[in-house]
Amino acid sequence: MRFVPVGIAGHVDHGKTTLVKALTGIDTDRLPEEKRRGMSIDLGFAYLDYPNKGLRVELIDIPGHERFIKNAIAGLACVRGVLLVVDPVEGVMPETIKHTQLIKAFGIYHCVAVLTKADRVDEETLELARMELSEFLKDMGLRAYGLCAVSALSGSGLEELKKTIGEYAEEILGSGVEFLRIVLDSAFNVKGYGTVLRGSCVSGRVEEGDSLSLEPLGSEVRVKKIQNHGVFVKEGKEGERLALLVAGVEPSQVERGFVLVKKGQMAKSRHLLVEVEGEMPKGEGSLFFYMREIKFKRKKVSEKVYLLTLEEPVCAILGDRGPILDTSGQLCASYRVIHPKPTVKRKRFIKERLDVLKEDPISYFLSEAGFRGLPLEGLSSLFGVHINPSKLGAVRIGDKLFAPTVVEGLKEKLSAILSTKEGFLPLEELKSSLRVSEELLKYILSQLKGYRLVEGYILDERRANLEELEGFRELLEFMKGSIKEEAELERFKDVLPLAVRKGKVHSLGERLYMLDEDLREVLSKLRSLGDSFEVQQAKALLGLSRKYLIPLLEYIDHLGYTRREGNFRRFIK
Repeated sequence: MRFVPVGIAGHVDHGKTTLVKALTGIDTDRLPEEKRRGMSIDLGFAYLDYPNKGLRVELIDIPGHERFIKNAIAGLACVRGVLLVVDPVEGVMPETIKHTQLIKAFGIYHCVAVLTKADRVDEETLELARMELSEFLKDMGLRAYGLCAVSALSGSGLEELKKTIGEYAEEILGSGVEFLRIVLDSAFNVKGYGTVLRGSCVSGRVEEGDSLSLEPLGSEVRVKKIQNHGVFVKEGKEGERLALLVAGVEPSQVERGFVLVKKGQMAKSRHLLVEVEGEMPKGEGSLFFYMREIKFKRKKVSEKVYLLTLEEPVCAILGDRGPILDTSGQLCASYRVIHPKPTVKRKRFIKERLDVLKEDPISYFLSEAGFRGLPLEGLSSLFGVHINPSKLGAVRIGDKLFAPTVVEGLKEKLSAILSTKEGFLPLEELKSSLRVSEELLKYILSQLKGYRLVEGYILDERRANLEELEGFRELLEFMKGSIKEEAELERFKDVLPLAVRKGKVHSLGERLYMLDEDLREVLSKLRSLGDSFEVQQAKALLGLSRKYLIPLLEYIDHLGYTRREGNFRRFIK
């Protein structure tokens, strides 16, 4: 089954709770004070099923009174769509406007418009209300998926509204985010069972047995059981209202707006780069990250872009949105996250690259990471989805990604440094001066011809004196007076190719190696046999088995000292 959370917004006493009960049979006013006052104070939850579509619409009833604006924000924080409810007699009212502004602050620009209490007005009044509401939505920049007139008491229009809600929900399915985030609105203890955390799954999936991280505390919790509206399920999905029986945390530790995520998936940061719409508060301000109100300090980067330092860390991803309130609790602006975890906080750096950040954020993130590189999982955490590195055009070294321009710049810098040295440069010295990892240096060296890492030194094969390498001296000593097989030279694998290129060691083929001075001695001995010799004569003279002798003689042929003529080899130089 697919799940879509939809909020019920509108002015107080415009019939939201009554409408929800008429649609679902569920009374969302559960608190005694709500019953006594006949007014919603906190969030209410219900659902509407469409079995033929395999769809459940999770309905969140949002308080309409101005005193409970923060509860309204909390309700709208986790929805993907909205039913905007208006009484046709009163029409658009102050909280209608505020709720609409909040809807847009969370990045929702569509709704199903509902005129309630249609049985209490004549057709002319209803038509005027339709016109007024349509005009209001147009002025606010909201697209009305449908405009339905209903009566919760008589039932007129309810079936049409149900149909419209189902079609609307199908259109707004899925956030496109893969990683798990469950925004919690309550925590309590069930006697005999333990701690239950209740909230909305805004993205991803959770299963029984999963270990999750409770943020911003960073505490580990284990999921023992999962419910959706009182029914036990094996997994929870995006869009669902969930109750999780967990181990590892007490209800008193949990506050509204805390978030459950999978360990290692989401980036946690106290800094956000945001683009702001509206006027930032002149003094202190706060933003809502989903249901949680968090105070911030700000640094202005450009006309609409700010670097925010939050009082507590959040697990944000690119594109997260929400409202900004002033000290009086009034909505004054909205924000959109353009960087969830900025590591370079210099105003000049950010300002010079703002266009890149907005148009190609991955290029910005890699540029920001510089020589440090950006782990693939770190990049994925900024988007909330698994990133395919093969499509990025980035340089991948181990588990880290680097901007091609960064790698090319380092290659040029490294070439310039090496050109001033006398063939040897300690690796640790280079790592320290450039402040780069060994893995990155090794990759760059593999791209530069004529350089090799040996014994903790970067060696210029063209200029270095191999005699200065202890490993080279040991190789010559070890090989003296005999032909060696490659397996015997494993511990010299770094210097052996250099020795061959410098002509100090000869590769005879068949994975056999011989010192240059030993080869010259062999040639001298063979010349003592005359202008030509047979294989058996060479074997007796040199004391070598055919395994070594034949490759040696063929190599001497290859060098042009001898030429094979039948059973003889004749010296030609």
